[in-house]
Amino acid sequence: MKNRNRFLKTAAAALALCAGLVVFAQDERWSQIPDGAALVMNLNLGKLYSTPTFKAVAEAGDVAGIRDDLKKIPWNKAGTLPDPIIVYAPRMGDSYAMLVGTDKTPDELVKDIKDRYGNQKSVESEKTGLGQMITVKYPKTDKKTKKQYLKTEGEILYLTPKTVAFGRKKHPLDLPFFTTGNLPAKEFETLQNAPADAIAVGILRSFPIPATDDPTGLSALVNSGDFIVREYEPGAALAVLNLDCKGEAEAELAARRMKSFLKVTLVSLFSLDKKLFKELNSSYTATSEGNKAKLEIRLPKDTLDKVRSFYLMEQALLDAAGGIVNAIGASVK
Repeated sequence: MKNRNRFLKTAAAALALCAGLVVFAQDERWSQIPDGAALVMNLNLGKLYSTPTFKAVAEAGDVAGIRDDLKKIPWNKAGTLPDPIIVYAPRMGDSYAMLVGTDKTPDELVKDIKDRYGNQKSVESEKTGLGQMITVKYPKTDKKTKKQYLKTEGEILYLTPKTVAFGRKKHPLDLPFFTTGNLPAKEFETLQNAPADAIAVGILRSFPIPATDDPTGLSALVNSGDFIVREYEPGAALAVLNLDCKGEAEAELAARRMKSFLKVTLVSLFSLDKKLFKELNSSYTATSEGNKAKLEIRLPKDTLDKVRSFYLMEQALLDAAGGIVNAIGASVK
C-alpha cells in the first residue's frame, strides 16, 4: 500500500508538472505487445534528456534507473542507447518490463556481454517455449555461510529476431505474461501518428489503479485512455490526458475529480512557493464532452524553468517524484 500511495502521488505530480512518459511507435515492436497490458508506452530517452525541465524530473526517479539499466547491455552494433517500450500489467503487480530493439542475434549478444564483463558476470542462454532466453547473473556471498552463489541480475527474452523483453532485479520478467498479441488498430494508429516533438505518448487499455488504492475514484469511472507529453512550444498544450469514461455523467465527474486532485497535489508539493503554486494551478483545464474527459496542461517557458529549479533544489520533491514509471502506469523522471 505504501508503494502504491507513493506511485499515485507521483502520477499526479507527473501530470501536474507535465512530466509524463513515453512513445513513438515502431511497427515491429508494437506487433509483439501482450494483449493483457494495462499500460503500454515507449520512452523517448533522447528527447526526455535533451529537454532541461524534463531532464531534471527524469533524474529524480526510476527513469534514470531505466537509463542506467539499459546501459549495462550492448544492445546494438552502433553502441547507442535504445528507446525502450514500457509494459505495465496488473498481473505483474507494481512491476513492469521493457521491450527493447536489437540488431544482434542471441549468440552475438551473449558474446558481447561476456566480452564486456569477463568473469564479473555469468551469462547463460537457453531455448524456451517463448523464445531464446539470456540470463545474466553476478556472484554474491551469503552473509551467514560465507558461500558464494549466483544471483540473477537481468533476463532477456527474444520475442522476435529484433525485439526482446528485458527484466531486471527489481522488475523481473513474468514469463507467462509474454504471449504474442496485436495492438487494436485504434491504439496502433494513435501511437504511430504521434507528433515528432513527442517526449511521451502512451495507451491505457484499462485504468491500472485498483479501486481500493484510488483516492480520486477515477478507476470506477474510466474504461481506457491515452496521453501525450510534448516539447515546449509557445501556446501549445504541453501535456494532454484523454479518458474514455463509462458514460456522460462519469466523464463530467472524472473531469471534476482530476481538477480537484491536481489542486490538492499541487498544494502538497508546492506550498513552500505560493507564487509558483498559483502559476501551476492556473496551467491546466479539465473538461468533458459526451463520455470523454480531457486534461490539458499549458505552461509558459518561465514557469517551466521555475519547476525545474524547484525540482533541483527540493530534495523532498525529488523523493516524491521517484517511481513515476510505475505510477499511472506511466511515470516520468
